[in-house]
Amino acid sequence: MAAARYKLGEFCWTDLGCKDAPAAKDFYSGLFGWTSKDYPMGDGVTYSMMRIGSKAVCAIYQMTPEMVRAKQPSAWLPYILVKSADDVAKAAKRAKGKLEVGPLDVMEYGRMAIVTDPGGAQVALWQAGTNPGADLEGKPGAMTWHDLNTPKPRAAGPFYTKVFGWKVEDQKFSRGAYHLFKLGREGICGMWPEPMKGLRPSWVTYFRVKDCAKAVAKAKRLGGRALMGTTVVPGIVRFAVLADPQGAVFGVLQPQR
Repeated sequence: MAAARYKLGEFCWTDLGCKDAPAAKDFYSGLFGWTSKDYPMGDGVTYSMMRIGSKAVCAIYQMTPEMVRAKQPSAWLPYILVKSADDVAKAAKRAKGKLEVGPLDVMEYGRMAIVTDPGGAQVALWQAGTNPGADLEGKPGAMTWHDLNTPKPRAAGPFYTKVFGWKVEDQKFSRGAYHLFKLGREGICGMWPEPMKGLRPSWVTYFRVKDCAKAVAKAKRLGGRALMGTTVVPGIVRFAVLADPQGAVFGVLQPQR
């Protein structure tokens, strides 16, 4: 699988664990025009690669009965590319994070772990094997940005700088402040200074769209809802935060540059 090139410390993948995978595939295919290719992963789990043309952009899978009994919500989980999942998992624990899963091998595709930051948001670590990440990013229908929704930005900021080597740059806009995470000189994701009401601590994955308002309207017609309607940062971006019919939160983003 030929993939887009990602630097260590960048988001390289995202997947959705949900209670009704066929319904989720229908919703997102209707919204973004994705097609799917299913891969059996053992123990009755099917991992559906969602694609634009022949390019994989993310995945959707059905949660196991154990996950459902544990009352895990349907949610998107983004992955950050690392050199060693084991080493970064240890670094996350030293930085007051919590190791939730792994590290473990995902066949020949790579090695992963899931950690929770001090504010309660989960993120996955991905040590690439044969699969270094999504084939497309930053294109319509593909993953393009991530924002951290956290009740503890003062704790979360230092966690990510220690674990992934990011830097935090505070920015101010007409609608308020924003914390930009940078890898070197490049902004790669951000953190809201205050948590969104009703949204648990989490990373919000944004998918690029050609027209934000039309994407929001289409998501509503397909059974989704808007948690934050079309919001404009003049000259930079139009974006919205949505929930799919099963409650999984994601964003749509239309660059203005």
